[in-house]
Amino acid sequence: MSSSSRATSSRVFSTVAMDLSAGSPNSAPFTEGSNVFNSSVRYDYAGPVAGKHKGTVFTKARVELVMSQKDSAVNESATHTYDALNRPERTFPSWPGKSVPGVKEPLRRVVDPKKIDENRQKSIQECKKVRGDYSGSGLECDEYPFASTKEGSTKGDNRFSVRLIDGPDNRKGGERLNEIYTLNRMLDGDPFYVKITN
Repeated sequence: MSSSSRATSSRVFSTVAMDLSAGSPNSAPFTEGSNVFNSSVRYDYAGPVAGKHKGTVFTKARVELVMSQKDSAVNESATHTYDALNRPERTFPSWPGKSVPGVKEPLRRVVDPKKIDENRQKSIQECKKVRGDYSGSGLECDEYPFASTKEGSTKGDNRFSVRLIDGPDNRKGGERLNEIYTLNRMLDGDPFYVKITN
Protein backbone atom coordinates (compact mmCIF):
# COMPACT_ATOMS: atom_id res chain seq x y z
CA MET A 1 0.00 0.00 0.00
CA SER A 2 1.41 3.44 -0.85
CA SER A 3 2.20 5.94 1.87
CA SER A 4 -0.68 8.17 0.72
CA SER A 5 -3.20 5.37 1.24
CA ARG A 6 -1.60 4.43 4.56
CA ALA A 7 -1.74 8.00 5.84
CA THR A 8 -3.53 8.55 9.11
CA SER A 9 -7.08 7.58 8.34
CA SER A 10 -10.10 7.68 10.58
CA ARG A 11 -13.82 7.08 10.25
CA VAL A 12 -16.54 8.07 12.69
CA PHE A 13 -20.09 6.77 12.20
CA SER A 14 -23.25 8.36 13.58
CA THR A 15 -27.00 8.41 13.03
CA VAL A 16 -28.87 11.58 12.15
CA ALA A 17 -32.52 11.59 13.28
CA MET A 18 -35.21 14.07 12.27
CA ASP A 19 -38.30 14.79 14.34
CA LEU A 20 -41.42 16.41 12.92
CA SER A 21 -44.04 18.42 14.76
CA ALA A 22 -46.67 20.79 13.47
CA GLY A 23 -49.14 23.16 14.96
CA SER A 24 -52.15 25.22 13.88
CA PRO A 25 -54.28 27.80 15.68
CA ASN A 26 -57.39 25.69 14.88
CA SER A 27 -56.18 22.24 15.95
CA ALA A 28 -54.13 20.43 18.54
CA PRO A 29 -50.41 20.25 17.73
CA PHE A 30 -49.12 17.15 15.94
CA THR A 31 -46.39 15.61 18.05
CA GLU A 32 -46.27 12.01 16.75
CA GLY A 33 -43.40 12.68 14.39
CA SER A 34 -40.42 11.62 16.45
CA ASN A 35 -37.74 9.66 14.57
CA VAL A 36 -39.58 10.00 11.24
CA PHE A 37 -36.26 9.89 9.40
CA ASN A 38 -32.98 8.24 10.34
CA SER A 39 -29.82 8.12 8.29
CA SER A 40 -26.37 6.74 8.88
CA VAL A 41 -23.57 9.22 8.35
CA ARG A 42 -19.81 8.73 8.14
CA TYR A 43 -17.36 11.51 8.94
CA ASP A 44 -13.83 10.70 7.84
CA TYR A 45 -10.31 11.80 7.24
CA ALA A 46 -9.04 9.56 4.48
CA GLY A 47 -6.38 11.60 2.74
CA PRO A 48 -6.24 12.12 -1.04
CA VAL A 49 -7.72 8.68 -1.88
CA ALA A 50 -11.17 10.20 -1.26
CA GLY A 51 -10.59 13.35 -3.32
CA LYS A 52 -10.70 15.79 -0.43
CA HIS A 53 -8.87 14.97 2.79
CA LYS A 54 -11.94 15.32 5.05
CA GLY A 55 -15.61 14.78 4.35
CA THR A 56 -19.00 13.39 5.22
CA VAL A 57 -21.26 10.92 3.40
CA PHE A 58 -24.62 9.24 3.92
CA THR A 59 -23.50 5.62 4.06
CA LYS A 60 -26.82 4.06 2.98
CA ALA A 61 -27.05 6.07 -0.24
CA ARG A 62 -26.90 3.73 -3.26
CA VAL A 63 -23.93 4.64 -5.43
CA GLU A 64 -24.19 3.63 -9.10
CA LEU A 65 -21.82 3.85 -12.01
CA VAL A 66 -24.12 4.56 -14.97
CA MET A 67 -22.83 4.20 -18.53
CA SER A 68 -24.67 4.19 -21.83
CA GLN A 69 -24.02 1.99 -24.83
CA LYS A 70 -25.01 5.01 -26.93
CA ASP A 71 -22.24 7.20 -25.46
CA SER A 72 -19.55 7.16 -28.15
CA ALA A 73 -16.80 7.88 -25.59
CA VAL A 74 -17.46 4.65 -23.64
CA ASN A 75 -19.74 2.51 -25.80
CA GLU A 76 -17.29 -0.40 -25.99
CA SER A 77 -16.71 -0.35 -22.21
CA ALA A 78 -20.45 -0.13 -21.63
CA THR A 79 -21.22 -2.98 -24.05
CA HIS A 80 -18.60 -5.22 -22.46
CA THR A 81 -20.00 -4.55 -18.99
CA TYR A 82 -23.57 -5.08 -20.24
CA ASP A 83 -22.58 -8.44 -21.72
CA ALA A 84 -20.78 -9.49 -18.53
CA LEU A 85 -23.86 -8.64 -16.46
CA ASN A 86 -26.59 -9.86 -18.83
CA ARG A 87 -25.04 -12.22 -21.39
CA PRO A 88 -22.08 -13.83 -19.62
CA GLU A 89 -22.00 -16.64 -22.20
CA ARG A 90 -20.49 -14.03 -24.57
CA THR A 91 -17.62 -13.26 -22.22
CA PHE A 92 -14.23 -14.78 -21.35
CA PRO A 93 -13.40 -16.76 -19.36
CA SER A 94 -16.54 -18.68 -20.22
CA TRP A 95 -18.15 -21.42 -18.13
CA PRO A 96 -21.72 -22.73 -17.64
CA GLY A 97 -23.79 -20.75 -15.16
CA LYS A 98 -21.34 -17.86 -14.99
CA SER A 99 -22.58 -14.69 -13.29
CA VAL A 100 -20.80 -11.52 -12.21
CA PRO A 101 -21.59 -9.06 -9.41
CA GLY A 102 -22.61 -5.44 -9.83
CA VAL A 103 -26.40 -5.36 -10.09
CA LYS A 104 -27.79 -7.31 -7.13
CA GLU A 105 -24.44 -7.94 -5.44
CA PRO A 106 -22.37 -4.79 -4.97
CA LEU A 107 -18.81 -4.24 -6.08
CA ARG A 108 -16.47 -2.94 -3.35
CA ARG A 109 -13.73 -0.44 -3.99
CA VAL A 110 -10.13 -1.39 -3.28
CA VAL A 111 -7.47 1.33 -2.96
CA ASP A 112 -4.29 -0.73 -2.52
CA PRO A 113 -2.22 -0.04 -5.69
CA LYS A 114 -0.55 -3.47 -5.43
CA LYS A 115 -3.92 -5.27 -5.42
CA ILE A 116 -5.18 -3.13 -8.32
CA ASP A 117 -2.05 -3.96 -10.33
CA GLU A 118 -2.41 -7.69 -9.54
CA ASN A 119 -6.00 -7.61 -10.82
CA ARG A 120 -4.93 -5.75 -13.96
CA GLN A 121 -2.01 -8.10 -14.71
CA LYS A 122 -4.19 -11.21 -14.32
CA SER A 123 -6.78 -9.69 -16.67
CA ILE A 124 -4.09 -8.89 -19.25
CA GLN A 125 -2.84 -12.49 -19.07
CA GLU A 126 -6.41 -13.68 -19.70
CA CYS A 127 -6.76 -11.31 -22.69
CA LYS A 128 -3.53 -12.72 -24.15
CA LYS A 129 -4.79 -16.29 -23.65
CA VAL A 130 -7.93 -15.46 -25.63
CA ARG A 131 -6.53 -13.11 -28.31
CA GLY A 132 -2.76 -13.60 -28.37
CA ASP A 133 -0.33 -10.70 -28.64
CA TYR A 134 -2.32 -7.54 -29.28
CA SER A 135 0.50 -5.03 -28.77
CA GLY A 136 0.53 -2.26 -31.40
CA SER A 137 -3.15 -2.84 -32.24
CA GLY A 138 -4.48 0.18 -30.33
CA LEU A 139 -6.60 -2.22 -28.30
CA GLU A 140 -6.47 -2.56 -24.51
CA CYS A 141 -7.67 -5.22 -22.11
CA ASP A 142 -10.90 -4.14 -20.44
CA GLU A 143 -11.87 -6.03 -17.32
CA TYR A 144 -15.11 -6.35 -15.42
CA PRO A 145 -15.40 -6.30 -12.44
CA PHE A 146 -12.92 -3.46 -12.44
CA ALA A 147 -9.31 -3.86 -11.29
CA SER A 148 -10.03 -1.35 -8.50
CA THR A 149 -12.61 -3.64 -6.86
CA LYS A 150 -12.33 -6.50 -4.40
CA GLU A 151 -14.26 -8.60 -6.96
CA GLY A 152 -11.53 -8.16 -9.58
CA SER A 153 -9.97 -11.04 -11.52
CA THR A 154 -7.66 -12.24 -8.73
CA LYS A 155 -10.53 -12.95 -6.32
CA GLY A 156 -10.34 -16.61 -7.33
CA ASP A 157 -13.94 -17.37 -8.28
CA ASN A 158 -13.59 -16.72 -12.06
CA ARG A 159 -16.60 -14.37 -11.91
CA PHE A 160 -14.98 -11.82 -14.20
CA SER A 161 -14.75 -10.97 -17.87
CA VAL A 162 -12.05 -9.56 -20.14
CA ARG A 163 -12.36 -8.14 -23.63
CA LEU A 164 -10.10 -6.20 -25.97
CA ILE A 165 -11.57 -2.77 -26.68
CA ASP A 166 -10.42 0.55 -28.15
CA GLY A 167 -7.73 2.11 -25.94
CA PRO A 168 -9.26 5.60 -25.57
CA ASP A 169 -12.66 4.07 -24.75
CA ASN A 170 -11.05 1.88 -22.07
CA ARG A 171 -9.27 4.85 -20.50
CA LYS A 172 -12.41 7.02 -20.58
CA GLY A 173 -14.34 4.23 -18.84
CA GLY A 174 -11.68 4.23 -16.12
CA GLU A 175 -12.03 8.01 -15.77
CA ARG A 176 -15.79 7.66 -15.29
CA LEU A 177 -15.22 5.07 -12.59
CA ASN A 178 -12.70 7.30 -10.80
CA GLU A 179 -15.20 10.18 -10.97
CA ILE A 180 -17.81 8.21 -9.01
CA TYR A 181 -15.18 7.24 -6.46
CA THR A 182 -14.30 10.90 -5.92
CA LEU A 183 -17.78 12.43 -6.21
CA ASN A 184 -19.22 9.89 -3.76
CA ARG A 185 -16.20 9.93 -1.44
CA MET A 186 -15.73 6.18 -1.69
CA LEU A 187 -13.15 4.62 0.60
CA ASP A 188 -11.67 1.13 0.70
CA GLY A 189 -14.46 -1.45 0.93
CA ASP A 190 -17.28 0.98 0.09
CA PRO A 191 -19.99 -0.67 -2.06
CA PHE A 192 -21.39 0.49 -5.39
CA TYR A 193 -23.47 -0.88 -8.24
CA VAL A 194 -23.36 -0.70 -12.03
CA LYS A 195 -26.15 0.25 -14.42
CA ILE A 196 -25.76 0.07 -18.21
CA THR A 197 -28.36 1.79 -20.38
CA ASN A 198 -29.06 1.30 -24.09
